[in-house]
Amino acid sequence: MLNYFKRNETLLILCIEGMLMLMGMGQVSPILALYAEQFGINMVLVGLIITSFAFASVIVDIPAGRIAERLGRRPTLIAGSLVMATGAVGCALAPGYWPFLACRLIQGAGYALYTTTAMIMLADISTVHNRGKNMGWYMGSTWIGYGLGPISGGLIGQYFGLPAVFFVYAFFCVLAAIWAFLRLPETRPSLTRQTIKETGDQPPAIGTRLSIKDLLGNPNFILICLIAFCIFFTNNGSRYQILPLLSHDRLGLTPSEIGLAVTVIAMVNIIVLLIIGRVSDKVGRKPMVLPGCILLAVSLVMWVLSTNYQFIILSCVVFGIGIGITGPTPAAYVADILSGQNSSVGMSIFRTACDLGFVVGPVFEGWLADMNGFDFPLIFNAILLFTAALVFQIVAKEHPSFAARVS
Repeated sequence: MLNYFKRNETLLILCIEGMLMLMGMGQVSPILALYAEQFGINMVLVGLIITSFAFASVIVDIPAGRIAERLGRRPTLIAGSLVMATGAVGCALAPGYWPFLACRLIQGAGYALYTTTAMIMLADISTVHNRGKNMGWYMGSTWIGYGLGPISGGLIGQYFGLPAVFFVYAFFCVLAAIWAFLRLPETRPSLTRQTIKETGDQPPAIGTRLSIKDLLGNPNFILICLIAFCIFFTNNGSRYQILPLLSHDRLGLTPSEIGLAVTVIAMVNIIVLLIIGRVSDKVGRKPMVLPGCILLAVSLVMWVLSTNYQFIILSCVVFGIGIGITGPTPAAYVADILSGQNSSVGMSIFRTACDLGFVVGPVFEGWLADMNGFDFPLIFNAILLFTAALVFQIVAKEHPSFAARVS
């Protein structure tokens, strides 16, 4: 592992950057709703605080890709970190609900700049031989950071006050920006013969570019964006919204028991992420999608059938495996399609699909739960996952450069 990171120093820098950024985000997650409630607002406005972050990301994802292409990856990523820090400080100092909401939107815009550019940089430095592994290492590092954040965030909020958590969040964002400024190289590729020789990829002829129209007319690209939408829909809707409510209302689980169940998902996810990337580099991206989505769908059905805490934990293990398999695979598949040259536009569209799932999932599943109870949105989600994965399996094709290597 150490030798791999020595040969791929930019990947190591991005992994540390991602860990710092997501640690700050994780610190805010357990206190965000509590902080918003201090403004004397109803639950609808509290929910708006949570979804506003992702809504801003959806709006900025595609412009972020264009900015990264025009100004370069390095300055865009650093700017995203600093914009997030600015929004966090604004949240800590906000005198009322609407300024607080505005600062959450600023944070979401900064996150779009950061995370879209990070995915573009991963595409820049990866080849068909190691894209899955690189995506797995990066996502695993971000999940480690996000997993460590809530514990420290809760303690900071308890002993130093809730605004202090946002100041620490800002500190981690600034620290990540400084780290990137000192260590991160520019990765925007120049398509020379030397680049092609070193990567082994065969991008389109120099001077040609895939347009947004080309990408949206590519069924492989559309289908993998649909898979990404479904995964984020599931993660933010079923995992973070329906599971806690179902566990509390039906089984009477305490917040600590629910927290442990969610932590089990995160821990299993991290372990699988660190393995599945290199597996997809050997057997292909496409064979990973259907099994991962089926496991996610099965875990959702298991939640519906759960009658005790032990079965909930088991279902969370299955969910963690499924979300780990489907974590790096779609992004690696997209990078295979783009082959480096159009990573800015393509990755920004892909990130938009992810963030749309993040926004739509909680709202739509909450609406279904209000009408029919907690079982119905989980069953609907399971059918959605399975159907999307089945269509992908039948219609989508592996990228030629990878298919040629494994044939």
